[in-house]
Amino acid sequence: MDAGNTRTKFGVFVCQSGQSVTAESITAYVNADLNLSTDTIEQWLDQLTPDRPRAAVIAGSNPEVRDWIIRLWPIPDVSLTVVDSFQQIPIGVDVEQPAAVGIDRLLTAFAANQLFAREQAAIIIDSGTATTVDLMTSDGVFRGGSILPGLRLSARALHEYTARLPLIETDHLGEQFSDGPPMPGRNTEKAITAGLFWGQLGAVKELSQRLEVVAKSKFAESKSTVHVLTGGGGRQLAENLPNAVYVDSLALYGLALLNNYETQPEFQPWVCDTHWFSCLDWS
Repeated sequence: MDAGNTRTKFGVFVCQSGQSVTAESITAYVNADLNLSTDTIEQWLDQLTPDRPRAAVIAGSNPEVRDWIIRLWPIPDVSLTVVDSFQQIPIGVDVEQPAAVGIDRLLTAFAANQLFAREQAAIIIDSGTATTVDLMTSDGVFRGGSILPGLRLSARALHEYTARLPLIETDHLGEQFSDGPPMPGRNTEKAITAGLFWGQLGAVKELSQRLEVVAKSKFAESKSTVHVLTGGGGRQLAENLPNAVYVDSLALYGLALLNNYETQPEFQPWVCDTHWFSCLDWS
């Protein structure tokens, strides 16, 4: 379960031997529509499968919703693991304050590395309420990245902080047009639509290109960089980016992969030069 700022996603995964997971079902609920009772979770479980899960894991960037689910977890015989620290995720974290990095960013970086980029750098783009563009180098180290307003947040800001601009629905924004929103926009709504979509795509391209340069110049990456996209706007952006793959709810895959480790080694932070990392002790 991944409690986001706007939506909470529930996934059922089958975990095979090794580090292989398969999504059986992924369901997203708008947080404002969640009923504050165990009924929501019970109904979701009953609709998916007659079998109860053998394990459950939760994380999220929305502590209020996450903690609500934890308090009301309705299956007492299935322990609920909470992932809320960078030290629980088997990747290096090369930033100034590892504990301040959103757990969703680290989970998507971990999943991208495991699923697509074990031998090459990955740029992970999560287009949700906020859009994040992060770099994961081939040695399994999260190097940080950038954060900017997402499509929905940008649309809301235009509406709420101006006198007359309408609120544009951003879900499936790019899918409404075969080649993206037309340019130039010939009325206010179409101008906002074009600005939101092409502006977001342009920002993501620029940030990605700069991370590609850094990956080669600073971290000596020789192979091409894969772009892994997720989030509500990710599918719309993926078709316009080279060497890109879209994964629905990548953070859920990260949680499933994390839970699939046969053992859960202890993570100990260690210092290298001026950077902190979280690292597995494989000894």
